[in-house]
Amino acid sequence: MPVRTTRARLLATATAAVLAALLLTGCKDGMGVRDEGPSGTTPAPTATAR
Repeated sequence: MPVRTTRARLLATATAAVLAALLLTGCKDGMGVRDEGPSGTTPAPTATAR
């Protein structure tokens, strides 16, 4: 294999490893995405009993 092809593969592998590490550690506290509730303050519908 030519040296140029080997270096290109090495660079591509290193780039993929860095991107994977950044993507997997994207959460600040490691807890993942959290649901923080609704964005608005609309009142909940109430049912009337008859």
